[in-house]
Amino acid sequence: MVSPIVLDAAQAEVVGHAGGPLLVLAGPGTGKTTTLVEAVARRVEAGADPASLLVLTFSRRAARHLRERLAVRLGAGAVGPAAWTFHAWCLALLRVYGADTASGGPRLLSGPEQDARLRDLLEGSRELGRPAWPDALAGALGTRGFAEEVRMLMARAREVGVDPPALARIARRVGRADWKAVAEFYGDYLDALGAEGAIDYADLVHSAANLTAQQPVLASLRQRYQAVFVDEYQDTDPAQERLLAAVAGGGGDLVVFGDPDQAIYAFRGAQVRGLLDFPARFPSRDGSPAPVTALRRCRRMAPAPLAASRRVAARLPSAGLPVRYVRAHRDLVPADSAAGPGQVSVRTYPTAGAEAEAVADLLRREHLENGVGWADMAVLVRSTAGLGVLRRVLTASGVPVSVGGGELPVAREPAAELLLTALRCADDPSRHLTPETARALLTSPLGGADPAGLRALGRELRALDAATTVSPAQDDALARDAAADDAPAQEDVPSPDGGDEHAGAARMPGTPASSSELLRAAVADPQRMLLMVPDELAAPVHRLGQLLRTVRAELRRGGAPEDALWTLWSASGWGPRLERASAAGGAAGRSADRDLDAVVALFDAVERLGERRGPGFGVASVVSELTHQQIAPDTETRAGRPATVRLLTAHRSKGLEWQVVVVCGVQDGVWPDLRQRHSLLGAEQLDAPHRGGGGVRPPRTRDELLADERRLFYVALTRARRRLVVTAVDGADDDGEQPSRFLDELGVQVEKVRSRSVRPLTLVGLVAALRRLTVDPDASAAMRSAAAVRLAALAAARDGAGRTLVPAAHPNRWWGLVDVTSSSVPVVAPDGPIALSGSSLSGLATCGLRWFLEHEAQAAEPASAAQGFGKVVHALADEVSSGRTPARMDALDARLDLVWRQLEFDSRWRSEQERSAAREALRRFLDWHAARRREVVASEVRFACDIEVAGRVVRLRGFIDRVELDDDGRVHVVDFKTGRAAPSRRDLQTHAQLGSYQLAVREGALDRVLDEAAAGSRAAPDPGSATDSGSATGLGSGSDPGSVPDPGSAAGSRPPAVPGGAELVHLRRDAGGESLGPRLPDEQPAPPEVQAQEALPTDGRVWIDDLVEDAVRTITSESFRPTPGDACTMCSFRRSCPARPEGEQVID
Repeated sequence: MVSPIVLDAAQAEVVGHAGGPLLVLAGPGTGKTTTLVEAVARRVEAGADPASLLVLTFSRRAARHLRERLAVRLGAGAVGPAAWTFHAWCLALLRVYGADTASGGPRLLSGPEQDARLRDLLEGSRELGRPAWPDALAGALGTRGFAEEVRMLMARAREVGVDPPALARIARRVGRADWKAVAEFYGDYLDALGAEGAIDYADLVHSAANLTAQQPVLASLRQRYQAVFVDEYQDTDPAQERLLAAVAGGGGDLVVFGDPDQAIYAFRGAQVRGLLDFPARFPSRDGSPAPVTALRRCRRMAPAPLAASRRVAARLPSAGLPVRYVRAHRDLVPADSAAGPGQVSVRTYPTAGAEAEAVADLLRREHLENGVGWADMAVLVRSTAGLGVLRRVLTASGVPVSVGGGELPVAREPAAELLLTALRCADDPSRHLTPETARALLTSPLGGADPAGLRALGRELRALDAATTVSPAQDDALARDAAADDAPAQEDVPSPDGGDEHAGAARMPGTPASSSELLRAAVADPQRMLLMVPDELAAPVHRLGQLLRTVRAELRRGGAPEDALWTLWSASGWGPRLERASAAGGAAGRSADRDLDAVVALFDAVERLGERRGPGFGVASVVSELTHQQIAPDTETRAGRPATVRLLTAHRSKGLEWQVVVVCGVQDGVWPDLRQRHSLLGAEQLDAPHRGGGGVRPPRTRDELLADERRLFYVALTRARRRLVVTAVDGADDDGEQPSRFLDELGVQVEKVRSRSVRPLTLVGLVAALRRLTVDPDASAAMRSAAAVRLAALAAARDGAGRTLVPAAHPNRWWGLVDVTSSSVPVVAPDGPIALSGSSLSGLATCGLRWFLEHEAQAAEPASAAQGFGKVVHALADEVSSGRTPARMDALDARLDLVWRQLEFDSRWRSEQERSAAREALRRFLDWHAARRREVVASEVRFACDIEVAGRVVRLRGFIDRVELDDDGRVHVVDFKTGRAAPSRRDLQTHAQLGSYQLAVREGALDRVLDEAAAGSRAAPDPGSATDSGSATGLGSGSDPGSVPDPGSAAGSRPPAVPGGAELVHLRRDAGGESLGPRLPDEQPAPPEVQAQEALPTDGRVWIDDLVEDAVRTITSESFRPTPGDACTMCSFRRSCPARPEGEQVID
């Protein structure tokens, strides 16, 4: 047995308490746990049977800690009293004294299990029509959110001692139809759980208290327990108080420890009133109020943090206890000031980012300069909303951090979330393998793709998909057996392929598939989608696709979710990589430790769910339960994990302490948060009928809410032993973030930090400082040389595996010192043709640098919704021009509905707005189409022809939206525009795209199409109608997007083609030159704006010949220079352009 420690007078008074009830007011760090352990040990040493001493507390962590302390105090081999949580003790009582003891007592439902059972019963109640739910709630019965509302109301009823009949009476009295329905449902719920031999957490204490109403049970308990000790009594609820009154009331030996200033769990049903009223509710045997004592000596906090916390405590309400007790409880004195006065700092920063960076720097300085261990520091926040950003910034700054004590449910840990996502996609790919999910999985450790490689793969897939008519996402191998298409066929709307078409089953020719959609299809069916993709780009997709198929095969063989999860984990190869990173240490090692802990917790959670739910509990149920958990499981981390800074909420910090504590994000509106917490069913309003409100509790006042928030702030402050730092954001703008009023209550001068005063204590910061010193003209030559020597030493440093520790220290990594590179591979092969299109000619004439970045570097952003809009309208115009779709608005509307879902918009209103604009554009096209008198030869014509320019062969190629013949046999080309801008009249006559089309006509690129039309191979449709066969004149091989005529193919007996001119038809602009906007339903649309370019002469050199020659010279010289102009405003490469201020090189 360990010798007892030296106690102060107040502690000795508690330990020597002779018997009967006693309330011990114990502030932070006053030795409460030590006093409790000594009081219990004194009883055991005096001969009390350890089994006769009951110790209760409020968390498993606290109970475990108490058991460990008692075991150490009583010595090896001694049998000490058990320390229980309230719920664990109540469950033990039910198993010992309950009616169903033969079967081992009731089975305790977990939170997710209770949620699932509630939803099943609610769904059944809707089907049965019982109880009669209010109409306003009928639609919510099957939702998870409503089940949570019902659970909260039933739990609240148990806390205040209201059973289903009593709840029904209260509902009738106050006119709450929703409470009446819940009361009836509550009775059915308890009957269902009783039939299953199950019980939930809320009913545990109530059922145990009901047991004590049985005289034999009560007599047995009072005989068994000679003394009861309760820790954290301020956190009790009315039901727990009733149970204690039954077991240890009537003057029994009941010692409770509590602190009304740390009562922070009101949202869980705890009522500080229980502690304040303890002397009256638990009188001594002679009827006098229970005695009260206070522990006054603070052994935790240094004088400075203690003084700051006293100022905050002085503002807390104290009603309910005599003033002398409150004063004794709050006027704490430091136990020992030999360790120094401590330190309290209050700082504000201009932004949340600056605040997080400053916190990281502070922690590093404490560790590196003052020798404080990482595990001796913590960062506390008001809520979990502030954890994510802080963890990222701290980790990036080299601070090892762990989100402590179950702040995040296991499914919200990144590693576990990734595995659950992949498991769900393998189980049901048709539902869960979305384009966004496929991209995320590919760039995850399971896929291993890097962003640059994924972009390159996306470009390859888009290029291969350009002429595809059927969406690859609809016929993938992984989802084929899960895909279902129940949409009715469109009536009276022939599909482009001549058959009926289900909604979403096909993609219209010409409409775009995003790279994300194509990547999703590739993951689902890599064998089909990646046949022509280079192996180095396709490898991550093959790897991920094979992994998902392997897991899916395991599930199809009847494997349990935990087996499938193990298959996923082991087949991925991720585990060994994490273990190697963990062993290497550093920031990557800390991240690996966190991921490994999360994976261990995930396997534990899935295994426990399987054990509780048994066979038939599938992947969907497992993922659903885990993803909807709000509280993390109480699991252990792996042994040997390195020390870390704890990052957790103030609620979770209770009972813990550190040398250095940073209380972060103390903002106005956040801390204190004075919003009223209202729920749908008003669980917070229910109260015990005997309290005078008729069963309804009035809304909490603003002062009550403020007191709760101040208590939480007080708890956070009192976790610090030596140094306390409180931070907030103080925005420069009047409407920006403002610090909380709590900062002024600390009595410390607020330091407004506006800039970083010292360099960060990181390797990156060190390298930056040394580099700056090497070029500082004010520094001496010796100082500059010393800086260079240290940079060389850092650059040469290696770890045990020979890897460079500080690569940024080497000059070959410094921007500005690296020479400009040039490629040894020419842009175009010297002996090959130079491919040019109308857009290339226009781009080269506008800006050579922009053209190179778009066409050669392939650095353009993925197709936007605006580009998709244009492709859809072009595709539908082609269908009407070719006769494949009737020239009627209802037919186009139907076709538009089929393909619109394939476009990605950032919001629903934007999609609806663009959908309306597309309809207007198509209506204008129909009006324009009906008014045309020229013969339609072809639409969407792909052409190519070779011409010789400046000694090089130029292959002119492109697509023409529509080709027409006038009465004189001249060829007119039409280009549909769906943008809002139009060229000026002057620029129109040298419009490169139109000019290239006319040049193609002049050079014979359309001869084959014209020959087919002249031969009458197809019958031309009457404008405004469609042929039965769905084809139009001129739609032969020359107009097939998948077929390109031989360059320079000659005409037959027909005379050479003569250009008749070219037109731009602006489908989003009216004839007055204004961009189209929304129109009233009865407003008649104006015709589209049409701009005509004069016909090219058939002989002689003209402007388009000069433009082509200039383009050839630019490409062959490889001199792609920026050309500032009006086009810069819409250029996506402004930040990379040396001609723009934002693109200038920082270092010359």
